[in-house]
Amino acid sequence: MFRRHSRRVIHGIRILLAALLLPASFAVFAANTPSADTSKNELKNLQLNIAEKEKSVKEQQGKRTNLLTQLKKQESDIAVAGRELYSTQKSLKKLDGEITTLAADIKQLDLKQKTQRALLSKQLDAAFRQGRHQGIELIFKGDEGQREERILAYYTYIGAAREKTITELEETTRQLHSQRREEQKKRAEQSSLLGKQQTEKKKLDTAQSARKSTLTKLERSLKADQKDLLVMRENESQLRNKIAKAEREAKARAEREAREAAKVRAKQAQAKKKGSTYTPTQDERSLMSRTGGLGRPAGQAMWPVRGPVLHRFGDRISGELSWKGMVIGAPEGTQVKAVADGRVLLADWLQGYGLVVVVEHGKGDMSLYGYNQSALVNVGDQVKAGQPVSLVGSSGGQERPGLYFEIRRQGRTVNPQPWLGR
Repeated sequence: MFRRHSRRVIHGIRILLAALLLPASFAVFAANTPSADTSKNELKNLQLNIAEKEKSVKEQQGKRTNLLTQLKKQESDIAVAGRELYSTQKSLKKLDGEITTLAADIKQLDLKQKTQRALLSKQLDAAFRQGRHQGIELIFKGDEGQREERILAYYTYIGAAREKTITELEETTRQLHSQRREEQKKRAEQSSLLGKQQTEKKKLDTAQSARKSTLTKLERSLKADQKDLLVMRENESQLRNKIAKAEREAKARAEREAREAAKVRAKQAQAKKKGSTYTPTQDERSLMSRTGGLGRPAGQAMWPVRGPVLHRFGDRISGELSWKGMVIGAPEGTQVKAVADGRVLLADWLQGYGLVVVVEHGKGDMSLYGYNQSALVNVGDQVKAGQPVSLVGSSGGQERPGLYFEIRRQGRTVNPQPWLGR
């Protein structure tokens, strides 16, 4: 883009030079006057200006390259920090649930312990009272053999009841101590994770601050050329090349999976001819789902992320350039979900698109998710519809967080909105 710009500048200066030199040439032929020396000086000055402009353009190109490299590194740092923060937040959420459950268990055990202590207290009090009164009555009532047998049976029963209550109380107390120790352990783990979360948040904030500084410099130096048609076409070309390369690398696997899916469909067709049915295995169903393409657009797919549509497919950007996909606004760090089953074809940083995840769905269909903060999947991973594949970001030099979403069919971009449900 800068090279083209420099050529335009140089071309314009040369036209100006020709316009300036033409009257000087006539003057030389008309008469041998000091104007010839003046023209030579002007020529020399213009040549110096051209050299300075070329030098300035080259320096600007170098600065732009350095800033883009710096931006890529900073956004990679943000991706790592964002993914770590996401993982820690998930662990904290799980831990909070476990602590809540433990607290409820401890509350129940506390209540149970109080009930058992009250029961034991009543039993001991009753035994004491009966020992003072009823015990004497039992001793003097009836003949001696009956008295001894009755006393023995009575105290055996009282002792067994007390022993059972004491055993239950001891078990409840043991469980209570165990649960409290577990709760203390979980709370210590929670405290550690909260500290880790704060560290990761600071790291993310630092990386985002550095990125913002770099982005400001980049915008300052490239504001006039930021939406230039040439750059956008270059980005599009790079994306096409990247996808084509990934497709070539994945072609053998895709062809093998397509053959396997065709065999399953053939089994179903053969069974139908015979008047029976063939039920595919779970693996076969997954294979058919991720290689069967997106089908006809009928609002069957889920939205990759919910939010306002900032740009629609076909909206004009500038001049003859229009959007090849749609941009959906969403808070930074929001989960981006796959719109259909498939396999991850690409997860990489691309100029103009930032961190990109591409999922292939078979039959030449693929979905693309750009401007991400972090990728949650790797190349070759199988994904299900609704599975998080990335986190919303503003990579690629975007001014606000959001998701760039494309659907490609046979290598060509198509309007993705008809596939998305309400």
